[in-house]
Formats: sequence, structure tokens, C-alpha cells
Amino acid sequence: MSTLPILPPGYSTKAVSLQLEHLSIQLTLIQNLDELLEQLIAKGPEHEDVRDERIPYWAELWPSALALSRHLVCTNAVKPGQTVLEMGCGLGLPGLVAGKLGAQVILSDYLTDALSFAAYNWGQNHPETARVELLDWRYPRPELASDLLLASDIAYESRALPYLAPAFRALCRPGGRILVADPSRSASANFFKKLPEQGFSVEVFSYIEPYNGHAFRIQVYAISPV
Repeated sequence: MSTLPILPPGYSTKAVSLQLEHLSIQLTLIQNLDELLEQLIAKGPEHEDVRDERIPYWAELWPSALALSRHLVCTNAVKPGQTVLEMGCGLGLPGLVAGKLGAQVILSDYLTDALSFAAYNWGQNHPETARVELLDWRYPRPELASDLLLASDIAYESRALPYLAPAFRALCRPGGRILVADPSRSASANFFKKLPEQGFSVEVFSYIEPYNGHAFRIQVYAISPV
């Protein structure tokens, strides 16, 4: 195993083990989510983090990330050796699963603490050091373009939606695909519905993902530029 990076201070954490079909995954999760939100609000309305609504959604393990990870394990979506970019990776679960399936993975997020936790979780499951990149999909970096894009629960705010289709085009190599897991949020319904009008083909897979005593219906959208 690689040497684990040092996690940023101020987080209460817990270790969990997940079993995704034949894959065993070790994760470090964050417990003090409410405290993180209170800390953000305390910065005041003029602080850049508040104005840009940098709510610590990344610190939660979302059912969408679990469903997308299960989709990767149960299908032939990941080809050994292909390049994979996880957008808005948060804790990094789908990306590290893609790595276990043989992909060359880049974990990306626009917050450095998220990248620290993603790299830490990667290191618990892989011998090599994670490749992490700061990426705000409002300003995509074409040099990170990959064969497969992964994203879970990224279409939760209407203000972000106009940037997603251009980001998909900039970050997906010719002939590549995008897999996005979403819990059918109202903000995202029209976005996915209108993707064919913007030159994308869309196939939908539906999953019921049990998590914390509840069952969540998650859609995994397989999107290809045409």
C-alpha cells in the first residue's frame, strides 16, 4: 500500500467497509456534517465560500455514488487500461472502484479538502498514489479529457446545469462516454431530458440502492456525444 496522505484537520471521521458484489472497499467517512455546514454559515454572507455556495455536499457518501459504483462492477462499463475522470469526486468511491477494475483514474473536485479525502480513500484500496486534480467544471480543462467520465449527484443545483453539457464535451474524448448517477432530483429532470437536443445519446439504467435503512431509486445515465 502507498503511504496514506494526511487528512486536513477539523473533521470527525469513521472507517467503514463496503462490499460491492465481488469487490471489498475500505472508506473513511466524515461524521460532523452538520458542524461543517454551521462553520460555512458562520463565515458570513460576503465570504467567497458562502457567495459561491460551497456547501460541503462532497463530505457525504450519497446513494448515487453507491449505485454508480455498483453499475461499474456489474456491467462492462470500465475497460482495463482506459482513462477515467471522476468529476466532483467528493469521497472518491466510483473513481476508486474504476481503478480496481483496471482503469487509469483521475479524481477531480473543485475543493481541496475533497481531494484530500478522495486521495486518502484511494490509498486505502490501491498500492499506487492517487492522481488528483482541481477541476471546476464551469471552467473545464481539456487536457484532462478521458475515455470515460464518472459523476454522481452533480445536477442538484439549477445554476450548475448550463455548464454541464459543455463540460461533458470538453472532458470526454472522441468515442468516449459519460456515466452520471442521479436520484431523479427535480432540478435535473429537464437537463437529462434535453441532452438529445444538444447532440448526446442517452441510455438510462435504474437501480434501487439500500442505504442507512432506506431504499433510494437511482438513475444511471449513460451519455455519449454524437
